Amino acid sequence: MAFPAMAQRTMRDFIITMPDSLVEYLNKTKRTEMVDFYDMGVKAETFNLLQGSTVLDSLTNTFADISVNKSQRMQLALLPLHEADTLICMVNSFLGEAPESEVHFFNTQWMPMPSKDFLDEVTASQLMQRPDTMTMERYDELVRFFDPVMIAAVMTPDSNLIFQLSTPMVTTEEKKQLDAIMLQKKFKWNRQRFN
Repeated sequence: MAFPAMAQRTMRDFIITMPDSLVEYLNKTKRTEMVDFYDMGVKAETFNLLQGSTVLDSLTNTFADISVNKSQRMQLALLPLHEADTLICMVNSFLGEAPESEVHFFNTQWMPMPSKDFLDEVTASQLMQRPDTMTMERYDELVRFFDPVMIAAVMTPDSNLIFQLSTPMVTTEEKKQLDAIMLQKKFKWNRQRFN
């Protein structure tokens, strides 16, 4: 039976076996160097093929947090699936004026899996709420700031996904006002999907 061998594979193994196509300038040699540095207890930094710095910020048996470069963060989690399988969840966040994220799922051979099977689409309306003390007109006015809609996601080491709206190109004062209507939405993994 193949599962016991799979169960012994850790996030370290999956980082090394990740297809180069997922981060073209961070090949297997560079990824191996990075996890080796982490295991040695030194800064897990490597110079990627674009001569930029990539840092493995956190690594456990089931979770990794990687600063791919100044404008990209990648988080990986191994999720138990049903009785005897494992799913890889990848959160890619692009860090421009404000973060925007994509969530992808893979099997243990790094073959893409349909996201809709494991996570419902998260919409802007789920991440906003009008306080009782706010008029509808004022709420509608604030909602217009979220154009275009940008949604950021963060994976926690305990396999929770947290979503919130990003606020690009707003002043500090406008950001404070928008905070009044913004919600975070947290999804927990239940061995089948995020709920």
